Amino acid sequence: MNIYDFDNTIFKGDSSVKFIKYSLIRHPFIVTISIFKGFKEGLKYAFKKSNLGLVKSELFSFVKNISNFDEYMHKYVLRHQKNIKKFYLEQKKDNDVIISASFDFIIKPFCESLGIKNVIATKYDVRKGHIIGVNCKGAEKVKRFNEQFKNVKVDKAYSDSLSDIPMFTLAKKAYLVKGEKLSLYQK
Repeated sequence: MNIYDFDNTIFKGDSSVKFIKYSLIRHPFIVTISIFKGFKEGLKYAFKKSNLGLVKSELFSFVKNISNFDEYMHKYVLRHQKNIKKFYLEQKKDNDVIISASFDFIIKPFCESLGIKNVIATKYDVRKGHIIGVNCKGAEKVKRFNEQFKNVKVDKAYSDSLSDIPMFTLAKKAYLVKGEKLSLYQK
């Protein structure tokens, strides 16, 4: 089994930022309001009076106002499928696990289109417009992996960021990803 971060690892860029840009063109009013709410929460976060999960929750609160959301996401994924990196497509396996801090409503449709069944991401209630639980980042990725996969050996872990060092501890080998280039991370 191999585990992968999503954004900037197997996906070129940040899928959440691309989703906001995509939505801003189609729903400028509601997205602008959410960006403003996210900015306000971000200021609180800067002064340690909020948390990253609340910032992200406010920033994406517009999704509850998008009708035919599943169809909307399908169109978004079709438009951005080209951002899946070649190195990943060439080595993809059926039992891969994607672990991401991005929201599940963004990551899961991409993974479904790739035939990836194992997805761990930050949970978000699109009907109510808020985060569920804790942001899936750093040590939280390890916690969630261990909850879902007990006594499973991980061969390789891949990420673009050193914030995923906790995730690297799950694997025999870990790789840092920059573009299409992989370099072995020395634990």
